[in-house]
Amino acid sequence: MTTPTPFVILNGELLLADQTGFSVAHQSLVDSFGIYETVLVQDGRFFHLDQHLNRLGQSAEILALDLPASLEEIGHWVRRLGATIQTPCGLLRIVAYGSDGVHGPVCGLYVKPCPQHLPAVFEQGVAAVTSEGERFRPLAKSTNCLAQALARFKAQAAGAHEGLIVDRHGHITEGSTSNLLAVRGGALLRPPAGAALEGVTEGVTLQLAAQLGLPIEFAPLPVAEVATWDEAFITSTNRRIIPLRQIDDVALPASPGPITRRLMAAFHAYETEEGWE
Repeated sequence: MTTPTPFVILNGELLLADQTGFSVAHQSLVDSFGIYETVLVQDGRFFHLDQHLNRLGQSAEILALDLPASLEEIGHWVRRLGATIQTPCGLLRIVAYGSDGVHGPVCGLYVKPCPQHLPAVFEQGVAAVTSEGERFRPLAKSTNCLAQALARFKAQAAGAHEGLIVDRHGHITEGSTSNLLAVRGGALLRPPAGAALEGVTEGVTLQLAAQLGLPIEFAPLPVAEVATWDEAFITSTNRRIIPLRQIDDVALPASPGPITRRLMAAFHAYETEEGWE
């Protein structure tokens, strides 16, 4: 994939990517004492940048992590780096590590290429596999991503699109890089508040579901009950909404099902007019 920009930002300084310096002795790397956000940049516009910055601030507050600049200033850095993007689409990553008592806090920004999803992914759905693990402090989007990485590696080895994380209670909480929503009996099912990271794209989807009059239930999602679901889908910054056709060896009745189709259409209409700056 073409690199969207040759530049990065480190603590507010615009640098060529190969000029970036970061101490490998920074203990916060070993401790995974960091947070991050990924913002979709398309045709020079940012999708819900303020929400991503607010969640960055919330993550910092949850972990008592000091940022090297205010959220407003980091927002300026985002726009400055975004202006250097040379491709129609990019995923701008903000990564911040707190002070380890020796080294000060660090915030770096870089841009990844946007993955290209084939139409079949949206038209037929994708497969997912489950993986045991838990996110530390689920409401903080931290760099402590071992559970997410193991789920992603398991999915890749199995030829699946996504890995779904199952906690010690046998409940599916989220995907390795996504949120999971299920449908049963006409109701949208989402893990309880605090059990999973609250995704920005997921939040838009739940807002649209409410506008469509769909009932929403916040309840545990036991992996043992997957066979009782009528539909399921994942949401994320670079996917929007992608239906699931199979989880482990359980094929879901519809992919995409009628409610998933309604939400996919509603999300497409939403992002055509709203959410950008």
